[in-house]
Amino acid sequence: MIRLSRKSLTALALVTGLGLAGAAVAAVNARAVIEAREANFKTIGKSMKAINDGLRADAPDMAAIAGNAATIRGLAPKISTWFPKGTGPESGVKTEARAEIWTDAAGFAAAARRLEPEAAKLEALARAGDVAGARAQVRMVGGSCKGCHDKFKVD
Repeated sequence: MIRLSRKSLTALALVTGLGLAGAAVAAVNARAVIEAREANFKTIGKSMKAINDGLRADAPDMAAIAGNAATIRGLAPKISTWFPKGTGPESGVKTEARAEIWTDAAGFAAAARRLEPEAAKLEALARAGDVAGARAQVRMVGGSCKGCHDKFKVD
């Protein structure tokens, strides 16, 4: 039987407590990161819906469409930063992110980057008032989104 002094027991309790607190903080941070990225993706989704709805109108409001495209263009370069290690399925927090985001990080980053130029083109076409061009380009933006969703998102 091992006998520990009161001082040793106190130190052991402190170290154990700090370890548990660190694990709790990591879980809270994973939850916060996941919630933040989901909010960002919802913003992108709402912008895409507004663009698609706007382009269906008889006289599309191209300024509004450009504004929504600018929102997507602004968020697109940040997408790969929304997935730090420890915020996937292993975190224990509900997420639609597949493990492939981390096991194929280069593939994920490349797929995420495909949205950037497509969103920029859509914004430029909308700012120029090119309804036909924007209608064609929104399909390219959607295809970029689908490319990530098919491989890296749980349906």
